[in-house]
Amino acid sequence: MADLSQLSIVLILLMEVTVLTVLEYRAWRTFYTPLFTLMLPYTFVLLVTIGIAGNFGYVPFNYDSIWVWIYGLPLFALPSYAIASIISRKENTPAADISLTSHPSPLTSKFPPVLLLICAIVILMLFAKLYTTLSASLFIFGTDDFADDFSGHGLWAHIRTLLIPLIILMLYQVGKGCRWLWIPIVLMLVLQFVNMVKGTIVIPIFAALLMRLYTGKTKMNLKLILMVIGMGVLMFFLIYIVIPIMGNGSEADMKLVQFVGEHIVHYFTSGTMGWSFDIDQNMPDRKDFEYIVAPVVNIVHSIRGEELVSVVNRHYWCTGTDITTLTNVRTFFGTLFIYSDAWQFITYTLFLSTFIYAWKAAALIKQNIYINVILFYYCGLLAMGWFEFYFFHLDAIEIPLITLFYAWLAQQESGDRRKEVAFG
Repeated sequence: MADLSQLSIVLILLMEVTVLTVLEYRAWRTFYTPLFTLMLPYTFVLLVTIGIAGNFGYVPFNYDSIWVWIYGLPLFALPSYAIASIISRKENTPAADISLTSHPSPLTSKFPPVLLLICAIVILMLFAKLYTTLSASLFIFGTDDFADDFSGHGLWAHIRTLLIPLIILMLYQVGKGCRWLWIPIVLMLVLQFVNMVKGTIVIPIFAALLMRLYTGKTKMNLKLILMVIGMGVLMFFLIYIVIPIMGNGSEADMKLVQFVGEHIVHYFTSGTMGWSFDIDQNMPDRKDFEYIVAPVVNIVHSIRGEELVSVVNRHYWCTGTDITTLTNVRTFFGTLFIYSDAWQFITYTLFLSTFIYAWKAAALIKQNIYINVILFYYCGLLAMGWFEFYFFHLDAIEIPLITLFYAWLAQQESGDRRKEVAFG
């Protein structure tokens, strides 16, 4: 049972979240902003974590781990209000009023053929790679080692990354007149499932869902919430039961079902519990700031032929019922804290927030669907902040660049079609 001083820390966070919620909504008149996607999921997961910590075999919770979020959230919020103010002066209209009517321009009922061609080629290449991996890999289908052989690193990992913006675009576009898009969507998600990395499944789906909610294509209601929860549970059963059974021919039993249920709880508390336990151990995983800016560092190292920086945290903590409940993730601000000093923490938080809100400003002004894909992809990364800091992966640079390339291709194709109409 938490004492008064521990409860006061939680209360401070909840009061801060309330104030930031009011200010953010006044600035943008929507709940689908970078700050909200970072702040609200973490707050919910934190409360769940506090509820189970010290019970059901889980380790006690260290309430001091909340302080880094109490300090970090206002820092992240500052650029939001500054950029909203700049937009208001530039457009001579409050940014909140612009956002009420701003919707990314649709792709039209006809999905760009050039992107469909890329999608088809990449899907065929990856299924061919899957076929060869099934016969050549020494590991069982459905294991992490098999997934690594399939497309976990190197060229094939980059090829698979080409699908992420397409998943977001198609999930946003799918609907009346475009239901056939479910065919490539399902095929692309199957390939992501085989890769066994839950983030590459969750983040693009969540980004597309945020886009649909923001533009009104999908309405927030109880049915949607229950469907999202159901899809999350289904994802775990597919990864931890169905795919492994397909690989080794075993059968599911109640122990396996119980394992998956426990693992779902462990997964959703692994960031907050991992960061809490890391503080208990005096943070032995503290390292240099280069781990936070690893994408840039690794690009430079690749050019120079030097060893790449691995952002995988090698310190695993057992926070739950048995040895399988290990965690090496520390939440968004927890990871940023252990890899930076105070000034680096402040500077990077302000820079990242400014960078992402600049994309939001561009999305409002340009009304372009591809800019919105980048914006909401970043929101998807932030929404996983309760779990881990995702911006030290190359995907944070690679996927926006791929999206801009797709935008250029679609624009070129559209221009060519207009010329054909004019001169045909």
